[in-house]
Amino acid sequence: MEKRSLVLPYVLIFAGALLGLIFSAVLIYEHNGSKTSLGSAVCDTSDTSSCEKAKESSFGKIMGLPLALYGFVFYGGIVALGVFLVLALNDTAIRLLFWGGVTAFAFDIFLLLYSLTVLGGICRLCAVTYVGGALIAAGAVMISRRGATMIKAEVIPVSAKAAFSLILAATVALGFFFHNNALSSATPVAAGATPEEQKLREQLHNEFYKQWKAAEKAGLDVPKSGSKGGANPVLTIVEFADPLCPHCKDMGHVLGDFVKKNPDKVRVVFRHYPLDIQCNDAMKRPFHVGACDLARAIECGEAQGKFWPMHDAVFAQQESFMRNPVTDKAIESLAQSGGLNPAGLLQCFKNQSTMAKVKSDIAAGNRIKITGTPTVLVNDRRLPGVPLEYIGGILEKILSEESKR
Repeated sequence: MEKRSLVLPYVLIFAGALLGLIFSAVLIYEHNGSKTSLGSAVCDTSDTSSCEKAKESSFGKIMGLPLALYGFVFYGGIVALGVFLVLALNDTAIRLLFWGGVTAFAFDIFLLLYSLTVLGGICRLCAVTYVGGALIAAGAVMISRRGATMIKAEVIPVSAKAAFSLILAATVALGFFFHNNALSSATPVAAGATPEEQKLREQLHNEFYKQWKAAEKAGLDVPKSGSKGGANPVLTIVEFADPLCPHCKDMGHVLGDFVKKNPDKVRVVFRHYPLDIQCNDAMKRPFHVGACDLARAIECGEAQGKFWPMHDAVFAQQESFMRNPVTDKAIESLAQSGGLNPAGLLQCFKNQSTMAKVKSDIAAGNRIKITGTPTVLVNDRRLPGVPLEYIGGILEKILSEESKR
């Protein structure tokens, strides 16, 4: 009869640990740049989610490994302790579970407050693991109170020790497997790919091409400013991007390499879409604070004929601007980095017409219902939402097909 009183705490502990394991695994993949459908569904960059900021923060990585990997091992350890206690109610195990659960919950509260006060938003994927931590803490407190009276002085069975060791070892191994697999998934296939891998990749490129071709045209006008590439291109690629969006930085590298490879056939156009409530009416809460100012700085590069040097200077210092405000001094420093005249750039930066140009791009993005960045259109058709590693290949496929016309 007494053991029945432990059913609820066990349910809370195992439910919380399972929740933590699932979402920690997703966070491992997201941290390493391998996008997941669950991660994309939970973390919407058009709202207050700070998943990207959390990843780039000082707590995103410890000793070179994602914080999520440590979390995954922790939740596996909780499962191991829970199974141990089911098989053998032991005072030491109860104390480990109690202090582990309570300490982890306190750390979750700290991370939540850090996210709200420093990062300016909530990492929704992280928040789900906090719920798991709360369930574990509640269950651990209940077991420490109810289980203490049921402990008997007896030898701990080998089955309990074996189960604990196997579960913990399996969790560590699985966590590192996810970590290494995520790193591999985020890396393009090497030139020496097997025939099977190459065939699969070609099939995916064909499917992505069909999706792009079937999409309706957006009816978007293409400005002459902020562009590079061929004068009469086969492909005109428009990227709506945010200066504080890490994925936009990565996309910029991919598009830059693509236009360098095909300088006469491809033209890339950059359009501003800062996820900043200061200038973007689609934003309901503060998110990428300072992105509007950085968009103005990039736009001012155009006035001196150095749009792309300024663009590159801003994105090169992205991590710094995610932590520090955009000041006049910072703008002047950016101008020097991009080889521009600092005084002229600062004057342009404060001109209302510069903000008007940024808002014009934002309005164009809102008309085609952009929900996040980067958003890429190729010949006025939106590029499918595919992992970054496939972007170069799908663009090559589109260029190949469209060059035949």
